[in-house]
Amino acid sequence: MAEQGAGRVLVIGAGIGGLTLAHALVRVGIDVRVYEADDAAGDRFQGYRIGLGRATIDALRATLPGRLAELVEATSGSLTGPGLLFDERLNVLSRDLEGPPEDARAVDRQVLRRILLGALGDRIAYGKRLTSHAETEDGTVIARFADGTEAAGQVLVGADGGNSRVRRQLVPQVRLVDSDLCGAMGRTPVADRFLRLVPGRGTMIKGPGITLMLGRMQFDREPSEAAAALAPELAMPYRESYVRWVLMVPPEHPAATGPRREDAREVVLDLIDGWHPDLLDLVRSSDMSGIGRSRVFDRPMPSWPVSRVTLLGDAAHLTLASGGNGANTAMWDAVLLAERLAEVERGERDLASALGEYQAGLLQRGNAAVEYSKENLKRFVPAQAATPRQTTASPVGRAEDADR
Repeated sequence: MAEQGAGRVLVIGAGIGGLTLAHALVRVGIDVRVYEADDAAGDRFQGYRIGLGRATIDALRATLPGRLAELVEATSGSLTGPGLLFDERLNVLSRDLEGPPEDARAVDRQVLRRILLGALGDRIAYGKRLTSHAETEDGTVIARFADGTEAAGQVLVGADGGNSRVRRQLVPQVRLVDSDLCGAMGRTPVADRFLRLVPGRGTMIKGPGITLMLGRMQFDREPSEAAAALAPELAMPYRESYVRWVLMVPPEHPAATGPRREDAREVVLDLIDGWHPDLLDLVRSSDMSGIGRSRVFDRPMPSWPVSRVTLLGDAAHLTLASGGNGANTAMWDAVLLAERLAEVERGERDLASALGEYQAGLLQRGNAAVEYSKENLKRFVPAQAATPRQTTASPVGRAEDADR
């Protein structure tokens, strides 16, 4: 295959990981098409603040067109300063809470995805819900979609999140199970008294049996203003700075097992009744909130035979949000896969060895990220609430797919 190059790459899923891969492939001159199940770019909630390590941001800078890389930096926010631990009355318990490294940056997931959508143009097709894929004898991979259309390429990458259709066909023995974890999250516009609760990289409030986690997303430059200056062709809506809050709902609470609620504020206010007024007002003042339940794989992701079909991000390593590493891991998957395919494109190696090396690293990196997220969960919830429950329930995904 070395003499033929990498050919056209089909990416299933236009989330953070899939879009990073698309940019990285364009950068090295490889033909790529991205197929997204959503009918439009803004159809689905993308989540709130995430942290990106400095190495990840530097990799993005080397991957994205210059103006888009500058826009990522301009719309990020500081993660410097102390990590605080309070009790529910805001008495300080610790000023040295573990958190992201100080050279990391806070980014808004929705803003980041809009930036990543820039400059890809007609390489992205929407409303493409994958039904199956197949490899032909001549080395072509065919992706089949629910609308009756097909796409052909030489490599297919499943970047379609925890409920990955690609993974279900490629590694069918791996199932999703309930983690018994339910999180309520919201976004509150910045105000001085709320920012004082989060002076640094993050804040945790430990109440009787529940934990509230706060993170500030204070943009260095408001995203629509920054886009107008740095990438005027990119449509970026106004997005004000905010404090993101997350509360782990006790597994015995009706909200943890009942129908999904679009607005979680009343649930959270009931659970934190009697807490400090600033915390109550923080939740009351939020302009978006919701409840989501987590799923995990029922085992570490096993190896699978190397073929022209591979995986990326949550499709291969579904991490709990407690690790804070899902987006970073997916983006590194993308960068490293692009490097391997670039070697094939330059004739330096064959496709099978490139994908084999990538998949070996993917499993090592991804399973380590999953284990870290499980271990880190102990900081937030009692041990008995963090034990996955074996189930055959149909997969419904989590509130924030790390790579979608």
